[in-house]
Amino acid sequence: MTESGSPFCERLDWDSGFFGVSIAKALRARVDQTACRAMLDWCRAERIDCLYFLADDDAETTQVPEGAAFAGVDDRVTLVLQPIPPVSSRPADTRPACVNDISALRDIAAVSHYDSRFYNDRHFTRHQCDELYRVWIEKSCQGWADHVVVVERDGSAIGYLTVHLREPNTASVGLVGVAPAYRRQGIGARLMGGALAWISSQSVGRVWTATQGRNAASQAYFQEAGFRPTGRAIWYHRWFS
Repeated sequence: MTESGSPFCERLDWDSGFFGVSIAKALRARVDQTACRAMLDWCRAERIDCLYFLADDDAETTQVPEGAAFAGVDDRVTLVLQPIPPVSSRPADTRPACVNDISALRDIAAVSHYDSRFYNDRHFTRHQCDELYRVWIEKSCQGWADHVVVVERDGSAIGYLTVHLREPNTASVGLVGVAPAYRRQGIGARLMGGALAWISSQSVGRVWTATQGRNAASQAYFQEAGFRPTGRAIWYHRWFS
């Protein structure tokens, strides 16, 4: 429990500052009616405007938020690649992102993540969601991600894939985006090749990612790279004001 949290929830200072409303997230993936009431009571006492809740897709938990004014905003699919296939070298047109790429990557990010839960919640404006992903990729290039691989054409970055090393022996793939003019040209596969080449050098044994259940193209992309679905969960947002 943090100073600004409870056993059930914690305030998200960055999200709150960015969206201009008070936002918290639930700390449990499974709740019963009693735990749900405790979450809502804490949010009301703390004047929370929006609560994020990532719920396991089990029968008891999914019944609770649906009866407590939560709105389902995303069906989340987790995929895992294990073992990691040996990769001898990265594709020649891939490289680590640099500061000079940020402007181009921000433009790509603003048009690449329309299937996310933020766009699916009408309390957030389209402008806010576009800017969220611009900031997200910029922060990733500035060190929030452990590695950002880009594909380059004519001296400019036209796609990105971010990698995080947050867990022992594990890497995770975060954002993937390709400029609209270069989609359906195999750029995503080249990004994955560059990412796996870097991951192979990091002494990790598995890679995981999460994508939207409604995003069939994203799921197919990861499965073509050898990832296999391992679980589902549901993102809910609960608004109080």
